[in-house]
Amino acid sequence: MLSDIWQYIAGQFTGMDFWATIQTVGLILSFLYLWLEFHQKPLMWIVSAMCSIIYASVYFHSKIYADMGFSCFNICMCVYGFIRWLHGDRKRASQYIVYRHFRSLELMAVIGVSALIWGAIFSILYFLTDSPVPALDALTTMLNIVGTWVLAQKIIEVWGIWFLVNAISIYIYCRRGLHLTTILLYSFYLGASVYGYFKWRIKGTELLENC
Repeated sequence: MLSDIWQYIAGQFTGMDFWATIQTVGLILSFLYLWLEFHQKPLMWIVSAMCSIIYASVYFHSKIYADMGFSCFNICMCVYGFIRWLHGDRKRASQYIVYRHFRSLELMAVIGVSALIWGAIFSILYFLTDSPVPALDALTTMLNIVGTWVLAQKIIEVWGIWFLVNAISIYIYCRRGLHLTTILLYSFYLGASVYGYFKWRIKGTELLENC
């Protein structure tokens, strides 16, 4: 049993083709992105854009079309997030992580918009593509779109959104036969989403409601 597992892992890293190689590069950049996100460094948005370029091509190759579309969308959001974070409040002490919670009306609006986004993406995938997992692909893409906006607002509940995205993504990528590095990356992301929540909460300071 252990020898079979070892042979599978070793086989993933010997004679790597183009797609396996760029997924490995994406893995390295994604670890850098996570470290930057944990510490709220604006550079995270640039690294995120680089990761999106890599994985957009991977998802297209694997027929995970909605995730590919999100990767393209995320490049634009990275510009928005970078500008917003770069021109944020520079007076706060760097040892603190600044965040806030969802406001009630804001949360209801996000839920409503999320349902509309999921319905639109699912319809496109189901009727216009040969996607083998239209419902789940639409779900992770919707969560990624909403999560990116939530992250740009520094709302702490973003880590719950990332947890759902990562758990569902692991299932999809295993089913679609993506390279082991991508499966491992999203498994790491799953744990990191829990760590990130507690790191923000322990070292964070609440934003005032009128900020």
